[in-house]
Amino acid sequence: MEIKNILVPTDFSPEATNALNVAIQIAKKCNAAISLLHVIDVPTINHYDSLSVFGAGDIGMEDPEVYTHYTRKLSEIVNTKVDKIVAENPGVVIQKHIEFDSLQRHLADFVVKDETDLIIIGSQGVSGIDEVLIGSNTEKIIRHAKVPVLTVKREEKDFGPKKIVFASDFHKVNDNVIASLKNFQTLFDSKIHFVKVITPSNFEATPFSVGQLEEFAEKHEFTNYEVHTFNDFSEEEGIRGFAQFIEADMISLITHGRTGIQHILYGSIAEEVANHAIRPVLTFNKKLKTK
Repeated sequence: MEIKNILVPTDFSPEATNALNVAIQIAKKCNAAISLLHVIDVPTINHYDSLSVFGAGDIGMEDPEVYTHYTRKLSEIVNTKVDKIVAENPGVVIQKHIEFDSLQRHLADFVVKDETDLIIIGSQGVSGIDEVLIGSNTEKIIRHAKVPVLTVKREEKDFGPKKIVFASDFHKVNDNVIASLKNFQTLFDSKIHFVKVITPSNFEATPFSVGQLEEFAEKHEFTNYEVHTFNDFSEEEGIRGFAQFIEADMISLITHGRTGIQHILYGSIAEEVANHAIRPVLTFNKKLKTK
């Protein structure tokens, strides 16, 4: 699967800037266009017994003129920021999209409408009670997107992953995931390190696991790869620990895209790794779309 259209959601934070810089590097390498999306969350008014939820000191958004002025000023500010980014990168096609609505809804629309091949998003990560209760936009995008999502935490001045970790249980991996992973490997001339994390609650003998990984690699005709097992107390810790152990440049793995009660009960290893790893993390939805 070729990368021709890259979607980068931005709030102009340092993390979003890091993601955009990676997107620019990839776009130059594969001649792709970038859609830079900024979604402005405008306050809404709810009335109860004819009283506005806003207090006397708040902006009176119920007034159409005030609302129009507010949104126009925000648009001008955002347009100025985006125009500066476009001007600073003349060798890359960057299309700006400014919306007033829900980030999740517009991401879903763009993936379909613009034939997005890759989403690149910057993330600070969340932890503690915030992680349990609300998660993050990054986690939600990883969970729902039907295209690969690359999560970037830190500045990557020379993005070119030569060591890619691919962690999985290696059962029934979507052919589109295989094709996308191979495309990244070819694009950056990378070595893929297939790893299966062995935990105390999910023990396997090493010869069995190694044999399974070798069979997987041969079946899908991978070249330039190594197979590994790695022991740790949890899969998420094991994936991050292995990546650190071999000094990997990027981690890739599959998310099952669980939502609702299933997500609360079982969570997602992919989201956990993307949330806590310092390295770029490339995630593939189990139901990755076909082109």
